[in-house]
Amino acid sequence: MARLDQIISHRFRGFAQHESTMDGLIAALDFGVKQIEFDIRLTRCGTPMITHDEAARDSKGQLHKICDVFARDLSSLGGDFARMPSAPELFKAIATHDNRNCRVLIDMKDAGFEEMLYALCAEHRLRERSIWVSWLPEVLYAIHDIDETAQSCLSHWCQPPNLAVRSVHKVYKANLGRIERPERTYVHGERSGWFVDGPLKGELREVVNWVCVPAKQVSAALVEDYHQDGTQVSAFSYKTRAAIETAEARHGHDAFFSDAKAPFESFI
Repeated sequence: MARLDQIISHRFRGFAQHESTMDGLIAALDFGVKQIEFDIRLTRCGTPMITHDEAARDSKGQLHKICDVFARDLSSLGGDFARMPSAPELFKAIATHDNRNCRVLIDMKDAGFEEMLYALCAEHRLRERSIWVSWLPEVLYAIHDIDETAQSCLSHWCQPPNLAVRSVHKVYKANLGRIERPERTYVHGERSGWFVDGPLKGELREVVNWVCVPAKQVSAALVEDYHQDGTQVSAFSYKTRAAIETAEARHGHDAFFSDAKAPFESFI
């Protein structure tokens, strides 16, 4: 039987009209959600913003890459940019909210900015509540070098990504399950991830505490392998409690990303 504290509000979806907004965050925290997840990308000037995709639309419907725009221009661009909170705004709201037991999953979409974001997290006293999530091994190695005790999670495909995924992502492939420390440390504006054929192995397996995989790719065998050394498994995404209960019974993983409010409401 799934528990409320196993369900992660994915980008605050279902709690407001638009995902990844302050309205959604506050509504999720007010509701009593036990885990929230959000994504961070950086503007051209290095301002960390809360948004998932590498690009967003302005008030005229034109697409702009986050890494190409300056923070000073976001309000004038309008559209998606007008409702996009900054990381300092979001962290402050979390830190000052009464829901102080909510775990915070920080999904970093760019690499090379870890010290700044770790310091921001520390400034708001959120380190003990945070898990650093990324599809980029560069991020997770860097966070581990800053703080060996920091909780971290690698998102990865554990089956070959299909053509639809490959059409919008740069896909890297692990070597026999291993992702060595990449030579690059800076990634800005890329949409990418790693395909690991089965469970992760090697140094990165020792670094991370969690993995996150697509719900359609998780299996009981994969979960069992990760559980052997205490690595916990989450999967994305679900919209109903019934789907979560079914997945837990079949695969036994530890946490479930939710794209809707309904699974949380089912516990009332």
